Amino acid sequence: MRILLLEDDPDAAERVLSALAALPEAEPHHVTRGDEALRRASSEAFDVLILDRMVEGMDGLQALERLRALDVRTPALVLSNLGATRNRIEGLDAGADDYLAKPFDAEELVARLRALVRRASAEANPDALILGQLDLRLRARTVHWSGRHVDVSPKEFEILKFLAENHDVVVSREMIWNAAWPEYRIPPQVNVIDVNLSRLRGKLEAVAGRQLVETVRKQGFVLRSNLFG
Repeated sequence: MRILLLEDDPDAAERVLSALAALPEAEPHHVTRGDEALRRASSEAFDVLILDRMVEGMDGLQALERLRALDVRTPALVLSNLGATRNRIEGLDAGADDYLAKPFDAEELVARLRALVRRASAEANPDALILGQLDLRLRARTVHWSGRHVDVSPKEFEILKFLAENHDVVVSREMIWNAAWPEYRIPPQVNVIDVNLSRLRGKLEAVAGRQLVETVRKQGFVLRSNLFG
């Protein structure tokens, strides 16, 4: 049972991990930031998510709302010091399948996790690629920056998808050509690549307010993930 735990308090995380020790099949993966939970939950298969509501930066509910918007259906249990009825309703409205207030009973936590997993099977979400504020919806073939739609052409989408899949790695024009124009078995057409890449870079800069694709002299191009906020 692969479990993604979002918890930035060391003591609280230790209590959860200790409770999970009662599940021999449990394989916990612990992260402390909401953006990291969002990235991993959108690209990896987990049986269940355990999300602390109050963490630094993007909180658990914000991460969950973005996951649900991307159609990631992995069962999610929210843990929180906020246990009032209205807080529970907020969690359920954000897409949580269950809500457990702190302090919690270890046996109850395990029982609730088992119930969630019984109701759903682990399923990776191959339809989303997220880098900070950048969302690529792979099935819809659309691009969003901080929720704002970015109008890209089909080839611009293929270029961006390739750059995002290989973020922080310098890729050559030949690599871009093979990824975005696989139907053409001819040498890379430099002008075609550069025109499409230039348009894409302009569109990204217009919404992000900065250049996201860096040119590396005599090597190629790189999408720097540390620029995505």
